Amino acid sequence: MTRVGFVLVGLIMALVPARVREAFEQLALKNSDKVSPRPSFTPAIRAEGVIFVVVSVLGGTAYRVSMYVLGLAGAIALFVPKRALQFSMNISYENPETVEWKDGLVPVIRGFGVLYLLISLDEVKNRSRET
Repeated sequence: MTRVGFVLVGLIMALVPARVREAFEQLALKNSDKVSPRPSFTPAIRAEGVIFVVVSVLGGTAYRVSMYVLGLAGAIALFVPKRALQFSMNISYENPETVEWKDGLVPVIRGFGVLYLLISLDEVKNRSRET
């Protein structure tokens, strides 16, 4: 079931990456109208979506490794959310020092970290039962 969710999310990211970026900016940034995304940001969203779809459809080792990566991302988001946000701003925006996060974003990032960890652990647990 999780793989289907990743396929759906991946398809949205791959088909409408600019809308995904705009939605993120509206939800997460105080000054979304004053920031300039790097030229690579929208294509990176599309590439990530394609990777989600391909890995989820292929399954096997590729999917299992992606679950470990998801767990690592979750741990980073949970334990060092401000650093994770700063890193993403540095690679996503032209002038990352001008990016202002909305109040309450850090707990949301931590929440995603918990979610990613739970998904990862559940998938790893399910895979170990199958072998």
